[in-house]
Amino acid sequence: MALIFTAAWTPTGASAITLGDVSQKWTMKLEQLGGQAVEEVIPLFRAANPLRIPRGNVSGDCIFTSAKSFANRAQAVTFFASQFALLNGQGALTLTIDTAALTMAQAVFRGLQTTEINGLRWTLRYSFGITTMVIAGGSSLARSADSSTTSADSSAVTADTM
Repeated sequence: MALIFTAAWTPTGASAITLGDVSQKWTMKLEQLGGQAVEEVIPLFRAANPLRIPRGNVSGDCIFTSAKSFANRAQAVTFFASQFALLNGQGALTLTIDTAALTMAQAVFRGLQTTEINGLRWTLRYSFGITTMVIAGGSSLARSADSSTTSADSSAVTADTM
């Protein structure tokens, strides 16, 4: 079975744009995927500990690099400029890893940097702010939105607070 690893960005109201695809000889590396609970911390007068209140939502990051070779430098610069124009957009980021598709709706395209330019091969680092994640296909483990239990499922799983 061939390795499947793709990244696609679908800006709100637009068509999907491929940011990486190992089947097309792009090299991809997932650097960070996850989130943290958003909480309010209130120092209390004369209390030994502050009051910590979970706000019921999650803020996280999806960061990956994608390297691609181009026919000439002009094509590489044009590709970089087209990706740079997508910054600050909101939409859906979908990572497909083998049979599992992770879709992060309402993601914000926060960052784009070149990490390496080696001749005609450019490596770009993409950074997205994420708040939700839907996992479809494959085997998955997710926290239930209404309890602290986890469930393994081979169908779609939604982590509503992620």
